[in-house]
Order: sequence, then C-alpha cells, then structure tokens
Amino acid sequence: MKKTIVFVILFSLAAGMLPAQDRTPMRPKDRLIINLFSDIWSDLPQAMDTRTINRGIGIDYIQEFPLGTSNFSFAAGLGFASHNLYSNHWYEWVENRHLFLEIPDNLDYSNNKISLNYINVPVEFRYRTRNIARTFRIHAGVKAGLLVNAHSKYVGELQPNGRDFKLKEGNLENVESFMLGFHGRIGLGRVNLNTFIALTDIFEGNNAAEASFMSVGLTFIVF
Repeated sequence: MKKTIVFVILFSLAAGMLPAQDRTPMRPKDRLIINLFSDIWSDLPQAMDTRTINRGIGIDYIQEFPLGTSNFSFAAGLGFASHNLYSNHWYEWVENRHLFLEIPDNLDYSNNKISLNYINVPVEFRYRTRNIARTFRIHAGVKAGLLVNAHSKYVGELQPNGRDFKLKEGNLENVESFMLGFHGRIGLGRVNLNTFIALTDIFEGNNAAEASFMSVGLTFIVF
C-alpha cells in the first residue's frame, strides 16, 4: 500500500512537470510559401547533358484548416512554379514537332534552357508542433499544375567563332499541358526542405517523351 501511495505521488509530480496539452484549435499558419529548388531530370535523350543545378522557383498561397484540437490540418491553395532544364541540346521545330537536337561542339554559348511555367493547385495534409520556440512541421500532398507558358532561351554563337546571339522562342509544342506530382516539406523554423516528384509526362510525341524530373530545395515560410 505504501509503495502504491509513493508511486502515485511520484507520478503526479512527474505529470505536473510536463507541459499541459493544448486543447484549443491551432491558428492557421504557413500560408505564404516560397520554394527555391533544383530540378533533377531523368530519361532524357541520349548524349544530352544537363547542368548540376537546374534552378527553379515556386510561390504558393495556401489556406490551412486545422483538424479539431490536434496538431494536424488540411490545406489547399494556389501557386506558381517555374521549372527549368539547362542542357547542351536546342529545343527545335523539326518536321512539324519540337524535339531536342544536340548543339554542335564547335559553338560557344553561355546559356541554353527550356522553361516550363505552371499555375498550381497544392493540396496537402500537415503536422506541426505548438508551444515551442521553433515549429517543427511536416507537409505532404499532391500538386496539380496547368502549363501557362513554355519557352526556350539561347545565348551564344550560331556559327563557329561568330558573334553571340540571344534567341528566345515561345509557344513551344510537344509539351504536356497538365502535370501532377507528389510534394512535401519538412523542417524546423521558417526554413525547410522541399521536394516535388512529377508523376505525369512532361513532353509528348518527341524524343523526350520519357523524360521526367524531381525537385529538391529550400522552402521559406513567410507567414
């Protein structure tokens, strides 16, 4: 009996030292989000080399809906993302389609890329801690994107030892208009890691029809 009393007293003292469980709903947070990332491409045409860093940017405004008094929430919103592919291949119009053609080795150039810009709808489930100095969070969900602009840009020679030209082409063909993928964030405080994995085809009807990418980078939680 004495052991039981001692145990109850010790347990009560220990419980009193733990932070009280917050039973109030979470306030919506993590609404304006900026993503800086690099796209990692795969299954590109043979002999196609890409930069190590294919930098891109995304901005999302997301409304959060807390789930009861838990640390979990559902969120959805609207965003924009620009994905880029820097390579040694032009995206050229040939035989009624756009496809990738290797840039001759005897041409010097400083920039060659294709840029794909999407309006996105992110949908995600979230977990985050409360009542600590720095918030720990995990966000995971899907993101659907509608292509609003696809263009290529080249800065360099068109003839060996010639002058540099700056060429830009818009309204590129053979690019899928819809993209779907998994996305996630994890981190502590306002700077987190992010990732996006494309699940749908990026190109269609050309020599890059099997190509896809995943993105890895940093997220900045503005508010």
